[in-house]
Amino acid sequence: PDLWHVRTPRHRPMQSAGTAPPLWIVQGPPDRWFVNGEPMTRSGIASLLRDPGQGKDGAREVRFLPSASLSLGDVSGSLAWLRGLNGGPVVLGLPRQEGP
Repeated sequence: PDLWHVRTPRHRPMQSAGTAPPLWIVQGPPDRWFVNGEPMTRSGIASLLRDPGQGKDGAREVRFLPSASLSLGDVSGSLAWLRGLNGGPVVLGLPRQEGP
């Protein structure tokens, strides 16, 4: 009977989800920006995030890393700006505090 046969999972090839790798955006004072380690202007970032070819449905994941020297207001404003432009997830990464 079939009860004695070991069932093995069917192998399914990995399918591309159609998403691009995340963009790493770093903001430093006073208004310095870097995308994946390369310096970029605010207008350059805006153009990059508005480009419909960047990921599934025109949005791609963005990892936002603000400098620890920025104010909470600056970080909050920049995060809202990035989320408004991207139309997809923007993950906030906070700088690590060194212990005493």
